[in-house]
Amino acid sequence: MGTVVTVMNMKGGVGKTTIAIHLAGFIARNKINDKMRKVLLIDYDPQFNASQAFIASTKYFKLEAAHKNVLSVLTDEYIQTDPYRLQVSGNESPPNIDDVTHNIYNYSDVCLDIIPSTLDLMYIALGQVEKSTKPIEERFHKFIVNCRKRYDLIFIDCHPAGSIFTKTSLRSSDHVIIPVVPQNYAVYGISLMMKFINAKKRGSEGPIPHILFNLTSRTGRSQVETSIRKDPDFRKYCMDSTLHKYKAFSDPEGGADFVWHANKPWSYEAYTNLQRVATEFIQTIEPEVSK
Repeated sequence: MGTVVTVMNMKGGVGKTTIAIHLAGFIARNKINDKMRKVLLIDYDPQFNASQAFIASTKYFKLEAAHKNVLSVLTDEYIQTDPYRLQVSGNESPPNIDDVTHNIYNYSDVCLDIIPSTLDLMYIALGQVEKSTKPIEERFHKFIVNCRKRYDLIFIDCHPAGSIFTKTSLRSSDHVIIPVVPQNYAVYGISLMMKFINAKKRGSEGPIPHILFNLTSRTGRSQVETSIRKDPDFRKYCMDSTLHKYKAFSDPEGGADFVWHANKPWSYEAYTNLQRVATEFIQTIEPEVSK
């Protein structure tokens, strides 16, 4: 059964999507601990930045017109008469995986699929609840259960706000990567994420948090990062590796300009940095494989 990982922080500007797309892409393309993994990336953010990173615009709009996106996972209702009224389908059966996924890499033993997002997802984010959202929640949960049977690793790039996206994503996740930029107020984003994660626990079971520092200096550790690593509430969740600030990580679009294409300054250094982070994360969530 596949492992589900949500990438989320309630505080914006922390590189959530950058981390999701690069980890998903790297892990799908590379053998870690002598194993290749089939990877699915779910773009669960109405801003659809992860979708733009991997899919060219002409192809993206064709997929959107065919309703081949994450909105179809949540509901069958596409006609929105009121943008502030949540349309809840009574159908709790999710679509087939093939009906909503788009393949990015499929060669040899490399497999990366994506479920694109759409700005229309804002109807779900902003709609006022006038009846139970149980059909939406059940459709998403059942869909993830089906995805676990096909993929080894499922990344969810989640909308950075407390919403039905947060609720459904955390309910279905085994792990949560919390991207943190070591700046003032960073601890508030971590604390809020921990509250949401703990609220979804079922006894001792629930998603495990992993704090990943992003946009860090390549020459040292900031006081903010040091302070968070020493905090008794957070230190055991902090990953040893950090993702440094490299321009090579910025602005991939339409499947191009990722660090594995090595066409930007410092791409090699960024690539090896990403490799360290990805390897540590896999060894953390799959300890039996790393032994």
